[in-house]
Amino acid sequence: MRSTRPFFALTAGLIAAMSAMSACTTATDPTPIATIQLEPGIDSIEPGQSFGDWVVTLRDANGNTLAGRSLAWESQNLAVATIDAATGVVTAVASGTTTITVRAEGKSAQATLKVIPPVVSIIATPDSFDLPMTTTRTIAVQLVGPNGTALSNRQLAWSSANASVAAVSTSGLVTPVAVGLTTVTVIAGGKSAEIRVRVVAEPAASVRILPAGVQVIRLGQLKQLTAECLNATQQVLTGRTIEWNSSNPLVASVGTTGLVSGVSLGQANISATCDGTVTTNATAQVTPVPVSTVTISPPQINLQVGQQGQLTATARDSANNVLSLQGRTVTWTSDNLPVATVSNAGVVAAASAGVAHIQVSIDGILSQVVDATVTNVPVASVTIGPLNPAVVCGNQIQLTAVMRDANGNTLNGRAVTWVSQTQGVATIGAATGVATGVAAGTSQITATSEGVPGFIVLTVNPPQVGVCP
Repeated sequence: MRSTRPFFALTAGLIAAMSAMSACTTATDPTPIATIQLEPGIDSIEPGQSFGDWVVTLRDANGNTLAGRSLAWESQNLAVATIDAATGVVTAVASGTTTITVRAEGKSAQATLKVIPPVVSIIATPDSFDLPMTTTRTIAVQLVGPNGTALSNRQLAWSSANASVAAVSTSGLVTPVAVGLTTVTVIAGGKSAEIRVRVVAEPAASVRILPAGVQVIRLGQLKQLTAECLNATQQVLTGRTIEWNSSNPLVASVGTTGLVSGVSLGQANISATCDGTVTTNATAQVTPVPVSTVTISPPQINLQVGQQGQLTATARDSANNVLSLQGRTVTWTSDNLPVATVSNAGVVAAASAGVAHIQVSIDGILSQVVDATVTNVPVASVTIGPLNPAVVCGNQIQLTAVMRDANGNTLNGRAVTWVSQTQGVATIGAATGVATGVAAGTSQITATSEGVPGFIVLTVNPPQVGVCP
């Protein structure tokens, strides 16, 4: 209930005694009190109990500790606890909370005091149980107060009569040590409860093979497996006998310690039996020889936008033998997807002009990098519109050019250069295709894209009134 305080801390009673002594000496002008600090020293007390070991610290404006001053005490709620105004001794009356105030020379400090109901009895759940080895169990405790009310936030003390059979923690967690019988005791508020604990052995309920999952073993290589015997709650049982077997020793054999050997390609079930009663199985997958090198052919590929091309990956072992790709992890990658993508089958699809670097990984072994160069589809023809264009002298007309490939498909995004053959009749913006009539007559307009020209004749007509400038 009480906390330990340093030897030099002043309690309320000591300060009161020093104050009485000072009355017998010559009066001096004391240093004014700047602050008062009050520490309760306890968390709570029960009705009928008394407490007076308050820790009061008086300091001046410089933080120096002061002594020999008179203290006055009061309780805010006398129905919960009373207090001697001179000595600070508090007496708990009934459950509840009150504020204790100490005053000295116009300064004050406060602390909260809780009066809690006493413990009448302790109910432990369960009050008797069997505890299998390698398992633990927490004992639940309910503290009962006056009139059967449930109490909480009380300090519990736990102990085991035979710690060599079972130990108990400060939270009531019981841990078995050896087969046998012991009594666990819990104490709170002067009351106690006893719980009988019998530690028993338990049979295996299942077996676990580690590592878990399908066991991939390279042909001619070894892999060590381990097995654990488990109880019904999946706790590991020690000191048990494990027996190993293989359903197909011609594919994968297993020794008495769980060491598996890859004999030939295929699958076999590896079983582990605990104490001759429970068995579990794991699949052993014997896989081909590891890949040593990977190459791509052809070593480069040239495509036009919209075309596709096939790349082929070849895997070889350390002896340079070609390996089958069946059952292997094959991953194709392109570092420039806007230019070219590559499928899981090595098919490259050209998307836009540029260069993409293609690479393949087989079982984690990378190939060389292959350049996929993508070019635009060539312009095969240029058509200028509108048909039979004409413009009045001094006016302008917008000409357009349509580029097509050899199959007649329209090509977009291609650069065009415009030229007027007869500048004295019509001029044209080299990049815009806007033609301006200069004088009555005709001029051949040429639109060139990627070296392919298109032609049209532009007619410049005189104005209806007047003549050309």
